[in-house]
Amino acid sequence: MVRSKSISGMLFDAANVLFLLGLALATLYPFWHVLIGSIMPYEESIRSVIHLFPKQPTFEAYRYVFSKDTLVSALLISILVTVAGMLYQLFITAITAYPLIKQDLPGRTMIFIYIIFTMFFGGGLIPYYLLIKSLGMVNSLAVMIVPAAISTYNMIVLKTFFQNIPLELEESAKIDGAGYMTIFFRIILPLSVPALATIGLFIAVGQWNNWYTPMLFLNDKELWPLAMVLRDILINNNMELTRGGSFVSEEFMLGDTIKNAVVVVSVIPIILVYPFIQKHFVKGVMIGSIKS
Repeated sequence: MVRSKSISGMLFDAANVLFLLGLALATLYPFWHVLIGSIMPYEESIRSVIHLFPKQPTFEAYRYVFSKDTLVSALLISILVTVAGMLYQLFITAITAYPLIKQDLPGRTMIFIYIIFTMFFGGGLIPYYLLIKSLGMVNSLAVMIVPAAISTYNMIVLKTFFQNIPLELEESAKIDGAGYMTIFFRIILPLSVPALATIGLFIAVGQWNNWYTPMLFLNDKELWPLAMVLRDILINNNMELTRGGSFVSEEFMLGDTIKNAVVVVSVIPIILVYPFIQKHFVKGVMIGSIKS
């Protein structure tokens, strides 16, 4: 016989539900506000601060955004930098983490300490800028990909994951004549898909939202990614990047609506990545963070 909950238990559950609903509302409403603001006519948007549903939705702002070569180019550059940077960093992180799990690696402890050292100490902004300049990567898209080769945190997570892979698998492969590179590419990496997917997501989000690097090194606005264009529009209130074309007479009327539309366009692509790796995400985080 199932015992019914006491009144105090029911009140506790109700309080939990109300708290979680309030938390969800506080989390989702800012995005909802921006989304609705991007399809709300100018006359309707200035009447109230809180927007729930537009009475006469319009997609003029999105037509305006996608008609601008600068914004479309920035979107394509962001996609290119995100995909290339994610694959590049995943490869460098993996080939760094794998040797560090080998007990017979000469100088293994010192190499690991040297890598950990970079988490706490750096050369500073000016030496870093001079280094990038000496490498000829100023005003080049390579500056958003090449210098950020590896994250020490991601390397430690992936190293811990590799240590959980049974050693017997490698020993069996060695008996069959496989070398370290064959073991790495044909055994270790396929078994590490959850961890690679999780770390790849971290890298992709960081690359997509990166505006600081282009602000320092990209002087040509044609090379700006979408995050930098968005920053320039929102913080500096610079509508110059959206001017021109057949909508000049509507620019003032669409000002805030355009800003909201640019925010939505910049958020949607990275959100669409999550469903594809959701099945790997929790498993990758848990296994990569616990050593058995």
